[in-house]
Amino acid sequence: MPASGLKPIGFFALLLVGLVLLAPGLVYAQTQADNPKTPSENVADVNSAIEVGGAKLDDRVIQKRITELFGNIDALVDLHSEVTAGVVRLSGSAPSKQAYEQALRLVQRVEGVVAVNDQIDVDRSIRSRMLQVSQSLFDRLLEIIAFLPLLLVGIAFFLLFWMLSGLLLRWNSLFRKVTPNPFLQNLLRQIVRGVFLLTGFIILLEILDATALLGTIIGAAGILGLAIGFAIRDTVENYLASILLSLRQPFDANDHVEIEGHEGLVLRLTSRETVLMTLDGNHVRIPNATVYKSILTNFSRNSKRRFSFEVGVDTAVNLNAARSLGVSSLAATAGVAQDPPPGSRIKLLGDSNVVLVMLGWVDQNEHDFSKVRSEAIRAVKRAFDDANFEMPEPIYRVKLEGLGSVIGKDNSTAPAAVASQPTPQTSQAQTDAPADVGREHFIEQQIEAEKRMVGEQDLLNDEHTPRSAN
Repeated sequence: MPASGLKPIGFFALLLVGLVLLAPGLVYAQTQADNPKTPSENVADVNSAIEVGGAKLDDRVIQKRITELFGNIDALVDLHSEVTAGVVRLSGSAPSKQAYEQALRLVQRVEGVVAVNDQIDVDRSIRSRMLQVSQSLFDRLLEIIAFLPLLLVGIAFFLLFWMLSGLLLRWNSLFRKVTPNPFLQNLLRQIVRGVFLLTGFIILLEILDATALLGTIIGAAGILGLAIGFAIRDTVENYLASILLSLRQPFDANDHVEIEGHEGLVLRLTSRETVLMTLDGNHVRIPNATVYKSILTNFSRNSKRRFSFEVGVDTAVNLNAARSLGVSSLAATAGVAQDPPPGSRIKLLGDSNVVLVMLGWVDQNEHDFSKVRSEAIRAVKRAFDDANFEMPEPIYRVKLEGLGSVIGKDNSTAPAAVASQPTPQTSQAQTDAPADVGREHFIEQQIEAEKRMVGEQDLLNDEHTPRSAN
């Protein structure tokens, strides 16, 4: 414990000794920095020729010129000069390092000076420095007071442009004439405000005579914007995609779409993502950049949508009769459109059956697509059953090695009990009951409730009539 307690004391003792040893060197280095002169003299111009005879200037003329220069500069009035054979000896006390350097530069520029013997001392007294600081602060205060009227006028002009931009932004009819889309209207408002504020700021700098500052600000803003752009690249990409989606309008509110394998109704379009409500009532949020670059299917753009399903019949069935019966059954199904008319195609000749494709159209503004398709399948199935059009299952034959016989689903040795199983009976009232093929509005109702509760900004054009289909 005692040994460990002495360690901090020893460390601070070594630090104190080091500072004491370094102090003379630091003081000397600072002195050299404040008074950078050689032990002998500072040469004015080593490359110029030294005048001889009548070409050289009289020392009194040189000294008089130096004295006049020092007398007109407040910081140099306490300096003295003596000139002998073109060599100037300077003495006295300079109030600061800047004044000392200024004196040397002035003397070296005087014609006829051969060399400068520097004996100037820089005043480092606290009183002198405090007087200098107080004088400098007082001069700055006077400059600010003199500058204040210009500043107030510049700020007044800037506020004037800010107020004008606010008045223009309230002119909603003007922006609606340019674009009906609310998101683009808001973007246009921001651009107009930015132009007005930038103009006011430039006028402010012109009044203050500080236009050079504008280039510095623009350069710094460009570098900062580049750095921020790399940092939030995905956010910027989604924001730009939202602008392009607002321009293209590939879907409207409540449109039934499929994006990247996600199917549902469009709930809203934000500045970052597109929100879908699936047919199961779930929310799916897809980044706008993905939406813009993906293959998008909009089932609501065309109110009429075609459905299809396959049905197999026995190879012994008359295919023309089967197709005709299927088409007539589709035509009699509630919700199936007559224009375009339903149809049928032969798709495949299988091992034990022929596959037919039944085609029909649904007006999604009036009927539910999935319900009509379901009812159409039921109607065709019932019509084929009533016409005794057999729809066999695939037949599989298994050959057992060494038995010499083939056993299959069509084998006559199949148990009679299976063939004689009773079929469920359905009452005529149940089979003839009209099917419900009307549109359902559950998802639309949930979407409207969601919009009322959340209140999130929707970038879709509200002036368009929403189209929907389930």
